[in-house]
Amino acid sequence: MSFASSCMDALSHLFFPHVCAGCSSDHVDSVQMVCTNCLSSLPYTGFQHINNNAIEKIFWGRTPIQKAFSIFYYIPDSPLQRIVHQIKYNNASSLGIYMGSLMGEAMKDFFLHHPIELILPMPLHPKKEYARGYNQASLLCTGIAAVVTNQFRDDVLYRLENTATQTKKSRIERWENVAEVFQIKDSSLVHSKHILLVDDVITTGASAEACANLLLKNKAASVSICSLAYTI
Repeated sequence: MSFASSCMDALSHLFFPHVCAGCSSDHVDSVQMVCTNCLSSLPYTGFQHINNNAIEKIFWGRTPIQKAFSIFYYIPDSPLQRIVHQIKYNNASSLGIYMGSLMGEAMKDFFLHHPIELILPMPLHPKKEYARGYNQASLLCTGIAAVVTNQFRDDVLYRLENTATQTKKSRIERWENVAEVFQIKDSSLVHSKHILLVDDVITTGASAEACANLLLKNKAASVSICSLAYTI
């Protein structure tokens, strides 16, 4: 880099600081979104390599899921929590795609052994998506699809109702809250396909279960579920 370019880069960094999404340090360059320290501290679950993991057990006896996993643990007051918060509430769409690409890298072996034919994001109600500017699950799908080169569509599932927040509801209340709020555009789009359903955070899995049941009801061959994070 030339001296002039270095000066311009320094001035740009001074007036428009680029900071880590996980810890807000400025130890990142113009293309990084998460610093090396935060990346190395992200709590990987390894669930994509483990049969009968904690995510799969959520759906036991309720929905015949082929495979289910989360890439990271969602730990309060952690870099990952701050990253998820920025994606959902701070208009950080590029960060969502970036985290999706990390998911894709972690899932390469899964895609190698499980021939996914279609990647679908968990849908948001149109009003909520309009207010946020995007569906964060769609951003994750974009990043995943860019790494594993699989087909991704965000126009297959949609949400009929803007239900009350799930945050403070029990597991049973969450199931009741979302049991019939999802719909499918055209069943032929999922017929006989192995589908990967993508969400940002899984807690009880109620929304993912409702969507998976809908896909299976509409003759999807099988459904797998993955999320960026899992609340422990």
